[in-house]
Amino acid sequence: MRACPGLLGGVEWNGPAYHPELNLLYTPSVDWCGTFVAAEEFRGQRWLGGRFEGDDYDDARGYLTATDAATGAIRWRYTSPHPMLAAATTTSAGLVFTAELTGDFLAFDAADGTELLRFNTGAPNNGGVVTYDIGGEQYVGLMSGNTSSLWPTPPATATVIVFGLP
Repeated sequence: MRACPGLLGGVEWNGPAYHPELNLLYTPSVDWCGTFVAAEEFRGQRWLGGRFEGDDYDDARGYLTATDAATGAIRWRYTSPHPMLAAATTTSAGLVFTAELTGDFLAFDAADGTELLRFNTGAPNNGGVVTYDIGGEQYVGLMSGNTSSLWPTPPATATVIVFGLP
């Protein structure tokens, strides 16, 4: 049975973010297809009852999709050349932050999806993105260099990166 997304597809560990003023839900996701093959005999098989044959990783894509929370209509969508595993985070200033396995940290206009910032962190990103305030100054932080045996990314050193917002 061919499935899109496949075994490692859809929404992964880091969930969506909600922007209450815009009533939009921002969902990072994975589109990596593949084929589930049933086992000839089920004795001693893992929970799949067979095996999964994923498509070539070069065919995998990722998306950050802004969905109207009231209607389900897609307002805008960003397409990444690799699966989107990092979290999305919104701000009251109308920004959405996320990051990619390409190593890029991204900032978008929350309303229309205009890309406002792209910063290469030097390593794959698949963790959380946080924002916080200290003494009236806003910061955005993420962990770069996250790797996993599930994703064909190069080994990297974990680095905490923090941006100060004007």
